[in-house]
Amino acid sequence: MRFVFLLLTLLQSTLVVSGCATAINQSTPPENYKGPIASEPVIQPGDYWIYERGNSTRAKSTRLSSNLQFPLWIGKTWRYETGARRPNQPPTSTASPIPAWVECYVTAFNNVTVPAGSFRAFQCDCQCHIVGGERFYQEGCGVWTTWYVPEVKNVVKMKTASTATSFELVDYRVSERISDEQRREEDQKRNGTQANKTEIPAKVARTVPEDGSENVPTSLKEIVIVFDQPMSRAWNLNCSPSFYPEAPAGRRCSEGGTHWRDDRTFVVQLTTGLRPNQRYSFGVNPSVGREKYDLTRAFRGLGHSTTAVPQRFFFTTGP
Repeated sequence: MRFVFLLLTLLQSTLVVSGCATAINQSTPPENYKGPIASEPVIQPGDYWIYERGNSTRAKSTRLSSNLQFPLWIGKTWRYETGARRPNQPPTSTASPIPAWVECYVTAFNNVTVPAGSFRAFQCDCQCHIVGGERFYQEGCGVWTTWYVPEVKNVVKMKTASTATSFELVDYRVSERISDEQRREEDQKRNGTQANKTEIPAKVARTVPEDGSENVPTSLKEIVIVFDQPMSRAWNLNCSPSFYPEAPAGRRCSEGGTHWRDDRTFVVQLTTGLRPNQRYSFGVNPSVGREKYDLTRAFRGLGHSTTAVPQRFFFTTGP
């Protein structure tokens, strides 16, 4: 006798994963952890994700996969309760599911390519277990892998033993991919604002380390940039000297990962350590003003057509 994990349900054009996550004493990474971290994303009105399963059926989701437990980091483990059913039992069956539990483990932060694009993703391996499996002649009820991408704000791929429950992201829209005109129209609908309302450009309210700080530890794990108003999810940043000298062009400040902690707080993760007695600088929107630069890729206030004020900050590490 064999059982299959109740992996996902497609109802009313929304992708839902069954189960309820519960922590197992891992709310923060180990003190010596220096790898990438992903905080829970802020889902905004208008965000959506379109997935295609292995059998070519598609579904649209407007919510975050419910079985991820944030923050994510390499080595994070969590578990949650769920249910399992026999392979031939129809999804509409009224028979009670068999109690089961799932344990997931973040194994890597690596590259993943799906129809929607190529990304850096947290790879999470999960395994299902039957509660009291000896009563049902089988202990396990499935294994699968999911890939979560911070910039997409959701899972982009799930691989299981079945094409019916495996899927990939084929299209999506999150706040930074909405055009300025669409964003202004949505702001007007939600807030009743006028189209010609004067915009106040966003600017940085504070940073960690603070601008001008000295004797900053070389083991610094992250740089935090806090803006004075809610922001879109686009960003433009540079640093001097490079935080990651060996990284490819375009990744020398962000190779360790970046994420939005909330709608005002942008985080640059540092995973390799900084040089001692070194004066570092990092710039917000350094490319604004360059000829042919795509302004939709710059820091900007939520719903704004005007980019955030370009600013530069400095700090010096200790010995």
